[in-house]
Amino acid sequence: MSIIETDKIDATGISKDGNGLMLMLADHLDWDDELGHLALLQDKINAYLGFIESNQYSDIYPNIAFEYYVINVRFKYEATENCLKFIEGINTQLREYNIHVVESGD
Repeated sequence: MSIIETDKIDATGISKDGNGLMLMLADHLDWDDELGHLALLQDKINAYLGFIESNQYSDIYPNIAFEYYVINVRFKYEATENCLKFIEGINTQLREYNIHVVESGD
């Protein structure tokens, strides 16, 4: 699965403390088309937010009430400055919902 498949969750897990739902988003694209890449990233993150909001994770993890959610974007290529600003803006908006987007490279 990848960033292009906006209707799929790439991977899920439970945090080490057992209180958080960890969602991994695989981003294999380079940044030659930064605007298009950011649009795909936004679409994929929105799909993840829908997954969280609608409690679809309860199909995988029944009877678990998560306290927080982490979307870990795994970039193959180093994120651009605009991408990092985008993620920062998302985190500002999602903080009150205990959702955090983090980025990491391979």
